[in-house]
Amino acid sequence: MRLSIQTTPALLGIESPRGKLDIQSPRGQLEISSPKADVQISQPRGELTIDSSAAYSAYGKGGVLETADRIANQMKQRVVENIGKIAQEGGRMAQISNPASAVAEIAANALSPKETLQAAGPAGLFNVKVNYTPHDAEINTTANPAQITYHVNKPEIQYTPQKAEIYVRQMNSIHISVSQYDWFA
Repeated sequence: MRLSIQTTPALLGIESPRGKLDIQSPRGQLEISSPKADVQISQPRGELTIDSSAAYSAYGKGGVLETADRIANQMKQRVVENIGKIAQEGGRMAQISNPASAVAEIAANALSPKETLQAAGPAGLFNVKVNYTPHDAEINTTANPAQITYHVNKPEIQYTPQKAEIYVRQMNSIHISVSQYDWFA
């Protein structure tokens, strides 16, 4: 006897359509702020020089040495003028032929008002000298860096699966048969 077993496997069928995938990626948030730069400005004072010595001299209020020097220069001129005048008066008195009285004329001129010495200097428009020297402004700038912040928004993902369809394409089976077996054949 011969035992024969035949089997057929079961075959399953699966059909799975693709699911629906929905992805949305919202924009991130970008924040940029730029703080103002630090600026420091300093302006040193300029130098102002006023020289009014010529104006004081014109008012007769100059220094003692300057006034004495000016009077001494005028005195030198006066001495030269007086010497010339004395020589002229001497020449006049020597003129005996002149009928006018030389002594009376000289005496009359001697009583006339005399010139005074000038202690004041010359007056002028530019007696006061003004000089201004400005200083450069000092500017210090410190830049502040920009501040950039980015916030990432997570993507929104939705997956909708479809139903899978599972079915049996072929049923499994076992077939057992017994037959005669010839040992001598």
